[in-house]
Amino acid sequence: MTSHEIQLTDGEVADRLSAILTSTSIDLATSKAGANWCSNAFFAERAGDPFRLLVVLESGGRTLDSLRANPQVGVKVVPTGFLEPFAQGVGTAAVRTESAAREEIFRTVVDKEPALRPFLSAPVEAVEITVDWWRVTHVGAGLLPGRVLERPAAH
Repeated sequence: MTSHEIQLTDGEVADRLSAILTSTSIDLATSKAGANWCSNAFFAERAGDPFRLLVVLESGGRTLDSLRANPQVGVKVVPTGFLEPFAQGVGTAAVRTESAAREEIFRTVVDKEPALRPFLSAPVEAVEITVDWWRVTHVGAGLLPGRVLERPAAH
């Protein structure tokens, strides 16, 4: 252990992740046919589960087009800058076309971030991301390298 590393329990890392995920914006990294793309979106957790994220994406956008071709996605939430706690992860995205699922996703994300409401009048799609693992980092407090939390097997 170097002087820059701190020791945290899994519960403490999970608590930091929960605090990070109170942010309303997420960065998404996608790839299609060898072309990488990065965008952002409003998001919410499904029922407080940090490994199930709900997002709303523009129907005709490059991000959704890439996810339809390749559902593997990188995710990053940086609420206040890279010296403060932030989280990065990887997962799989699925476009939800069922009416009830779409409405639930739209409602959940708008409940978290009401500024999204006008965006719902545009052509948009509901997407659920299952995150395989998160890496939680807090450079300013010495949590470097970050700690990985893996999705529990029961998910």
